[in-house]
Amino acid sequence: MMQLSQRRCVLFDVDGTIAETEGHAHLPAFNRAFEQIGLAWHWSRDDYHGLLKTAGGFERLVRHAENIGLDPQAMRGQLTLVHQAKNKHYGQIMANGAVPPRQGFADLLLALQGKGIRWGVVSTTSRANWDALWRYALQPLGLPEPSVVVCSEDVTAKKPDPQAYVIALERLGLVAAEACAIEDSRNGLLAAKGAGLDVAIVASEFFGDEQFAEAQQVVDELSELLLNI
Repeated sequence: MMQLSQRRCVLFDVDGTIAETEGHAHLPAFNRAFEQIGLAWHWSRDDYHGLLKTAGGFERLVRHAENIGLDPQAMRGQLTLVHQAKNKHYGQIMANGAVPPRQGFADLLLALQGKGIRWGVVSTTSRANWDALWRYALQPLGLPEPSVVVCSEDVTAKKPDPQAYVIALERLGLVAAEACAIEDSRNGLLAAKGAGLDVAIVASEFFGDEQFAEAQQVVDELSELLLNI
């Protein structure tokens, strides 16, 4: 069991960890963007499951182009337009209230706040996507603002590289032993462990088949972590 009460800050991944945004927001947003831009692609849930092994939305577009034998460099302008359109569609989906936070997330944050423990966000999603999740799904619940937010624009290497977590610790002025991470994917687990952090894994819809032997704890829902405070 990972003792959250012994930490000064708990760092959360976003997609799949705070909310099940991958299948309910990102995937439909990609498919709407393909149609809008006139690209004859459509990703099934199985397609997207495989692509999630690659961190970053634009990087998934590149990977898919490679997978089907196309030259992503020759398509870079078109893929950029798709990614920009996708982020706008994601924001619209979130604004419609389609994706609430995961069970126990709000209670967990409030329990941390009650113990004087800060929280932060460490994600390889874009800042715009995080802002949409915060504005439409989290802020209305009266939750405390995160003490640090690290998104894709802040890093040059995405998860499983530990850079995002290293940056978060630097901004917080903490060493790894004073914080811990909550993730849902193996890429996230490796990134956090690479920065020296203990990690709890919460099972999510797309990453249940991955291996998490290095994690301090694996739970089905965030509400189970309330026992750690």
